[in-house]
Amino acid sequence: MERAYLRLTSAYAIEKSACVAAARTKAATSNRLFFGPDGHVSKRYHRFLLDMSNESNKGPPSAITFGFSILTHFLLVAPVIYILVLAFGNYIFFSWHPICMSVGVGLLITEAVFSVSGEAYIAWKLPRRNRVTIHWILHTIGLTLIGIGFIIIIVNKVNYNRSHFATPHSQLGLTTIILSFLTATFGVLANNTVWIYPRIRPVIIKVAHACGGISVTILLLATLITGTYTHWWFNSGGTSTGRDLTFASLFFAGFFILLKPILGTISRCRVVFGPPSSDS
Repeated sequence: MERAYLRLTSAYAIEKSACVAAARTKAATSNRLFFGPDGHVSKRYHRFLLDMSNESNKGPPSAITFGFSILTHFLLVAPVIYILVLAFGNYIFFSWHPICMSVGVGLLITEAVFSVSGEAYIAWKLPRRNRVTIHWILHTIGLTLIGIGFIIIIVNKVNYNRSHFATPHSQLGLTTIILSFLTATFGVLANNTVWIYPRIRPVIIKVAHACGGISVTILLLATLITGTYTHWWFNSGGTSTGRDLTFASLFFAGFFILLKPILGTISRCRVVFGPPSSDS
């Protein structure tokens, strides 16, 4: 009886030691995502992590922030509605190109950026993890619509035996679409940094994705704006005044959306690529 008791006690001790070791290994693996091999964290990385964790602890947006949120959404929705009215008013197969592009860029892609920055009024209560989920879902739908719009213009060119990518708008659009999918790839890696650690520091991928996302958003809005300078615009009933208002609306909306991400990315680049702190 005593021997059986000793065996049971020994087995329990071994199992407990294994569980503790597994927990320590898991914690160490998680910590190494940002911590060095010696376990020390420099002040610059501490500031970076603190900035990330404080995202979910913000209070409700101020009246000014709420006003800017409403204004930004109005500046985005108004030109998209205008483009949709023109497209459906003179409906042909090609009309699906501006329809998909305007909705994909003007509503989904921009809202994806706006939601992850935490300034969107609807998303301010959500923790950063949930905002990131909304971010990639909206981007996935937006990129899908952009891809459909791209296929439509290719098919339309083939049907009418016209040259492909012969205008500045089409050339800018092709370049932007390629960069968009490359940036989305970095986004997948940024959301799954364990795939590349320790070969590449996760913070490098996150900063690269942020820089690429800002650049691609600017290019997407520029492509949408240059689309109003094509023959389709006037053939569909668009006016010079409407084109100018669309330009101004998308320009200022892009400025409001990207202001915080640009400042945040500059700050993080200084932390990551700046000189090491004296206490590291």
